[in-house]
Amino acid sequence: AEYGEFQTFQHYFKQINLSVMQPGSSDVSACGEPALVSAAVAVVTKALEDAGGAVAIAFNGGKDCTVVLHLLYLALQQQASPIPSVLGVCIESGETFPEVEQFIDDVVEVYPITLVRIKAGIKEGLEILMKEHPDIKAILMGTRRTDPYSSHLTEFAPTDPGWPQILRVNPIITWSYSQVWDFLRSLQVPYCPLYDQGYTSIGNVLNTKPNPALCVGEGDKFRPAYELVDGEKERSGRM
Repeated sequence: AEYGEFQTFQHYFKQINLSVMQPGSSDVSACGEPALVSAAVAVVTKALEDAGGAVAIAFNGGKDCTVVLHLLYLALQQQASPIPSVLGVCIESGETFPEVEQFIDDVVEVYPITLVRIKAGIKEGLEILMKEHPDIKAILMGTRRTDPYSSHLTEFAPTDPGWPQILRVNPIITWSYSQVWDFLRSLQVPYCPLYDQGYTSIGNVLNTKPNPALCVGEGDKFRPAYELVDGEKERSGRM
């Protein structure tokens, strides 16, 4: 059965009787815009080569960093066998959803990352990361230009003055909301189940709710995140 026959990834996951999570597909041609994906993989590959492999990936369980994680997986497949493990960093500044925590735990079992968790704000978290792993030269991020304070960023962007000095690598900086979902669904990349419950941008428990633009009926049911047509409403569920 094809993924499109099922409403959500979780339904698909059950229908194909997988007992454990599996990485997404490597068939980039299945995407709606394979050239876009190939360009993003090339950005990741350049970062790995330029930094001599001293690259980390920021991963908090969100859809955008999940895309970047799979791009990293694709890039590593092209470089070496067996695939080496990459340092993953999860910086958490608030109470996270249990579904996000479980998703992160599942992901590290099947993707080539060794994850460290840091309870801190972003700046302090990076300071801790650089103190504990001073060899890291670059960090892969799921930032897109529609994110707050990110409209000026490019694929390779040093951190701002006053911040720990590290190269931010943004492979999907130009991607739209719909392109993110095309990638995840076309390649059957596993994603956090909250997205199937109407969440379109996930922060912490206190500042995130399902997107009202996806509300069905009396307000207690929501369509999945990939059905959001207007990408400008992506953060409408953030408070």
